[in-house]
Amino acid sequence: MAELAQKPFPPGRYELIVVGSGPGGLQLSYSLNRLGIDHAVISDDPAPGGMFRRWPVFQRMLSWTKPFTGIERTSRAYERFDWNSLLADEESSRAVMPALMDGSSYFPSRPEMQRGLETFVERAGVKVRYGCRWESTKVVPSPARGGGQGGGQDFVLTTSDGEYRAPIVVFAVGVAQPYRPPIAGLDQVPHYGDFRPVETYKDRRVFIIGKQNSGFEIATGLLPWARQLVLASPSPTKLSVNTRTLVGVRARYVQPYEDAALAGGVIILDTTIEDVAPLGAGYRVRTKNAAGRELTLEADDV
Repeated sequence: MAELAQKPFPPGRYELIVVGSGPGGLQLSYSLNRLGIDHAVISDDPAPGGMFRRWPVFQRMLSWTKPFTGIERTSRAYERFDWNSLLADEESSRAVMPALMDGSSYFPSRPEMQRGLETFVERAGVKVRYGCRWESTKVVPSPARGGGQGGGQDFVLTTSDGEYRAPIVVFAVGVAQPYRPPIAGLDQVPHYGDFRPVETYKDRRVFIIGKQNSGFEIATGLLPWARQLVLASPSPTKLSVNTRTLVGVRARYVQPYEDAALAGGVIILDTTIEDVAPLGAGYRVRTKNAAGRELTLEADDV
């Protein structure tokens, strides 16, 4: 009990509660502190940025931090070139990422992002109650706000440390549950978050459902290993270099697209996925294009 009492934000009632200690939760807490708004931050993770312990699968972010631009790093203008440092009013807490990166890429790695968030928390004085797992939520009348018919309400959060209550709760927890399109049989195949070590895909045929950055990230990582890669979804692939925006597959994941154009073992299909079914030790994937033509493919992994 003494250890729980020493943590910030013990269970109780607050004006606002933030759940999560990733970039969004930390940035919000910093801004609330600057505005003088009383709040608590709780997180199941042991330190800032828990998501970066798992994702992205192949380590590096899609957002850049360019260390050398000729622009003062602590200036607002530099924010155009540093998309990974959190924002701050005081110069000491700005642009923390460039000094933490090893120079091998201007896309930070997962460990670099973790260190960046930890550094920001330390410099900016953002407090979080770590190791406090949010378990459930309910809504009750708020005595403090004239609860009852037509009165105020509180959210009550049950956590591993006890009960929290607030009229406003912000859940900054990212993707809590993996999204699976309503495709027959898809619940039987791994999700992005279940990706295995790349060497286990050696000389295998891999069918990737989805042609956005996550799909092309996996395809890029598997190019040296897989025998064949198929990427499929109903909409044509968009490339950011063509849209001249962040819409579309980013340039660092375009190699599979070139391999498909040069018949290098990658196939890109604009088709719906009708169903996925087990076939021996692998899978059978049935697809249909816009003209209604069906194409069935076999794969070792989906």
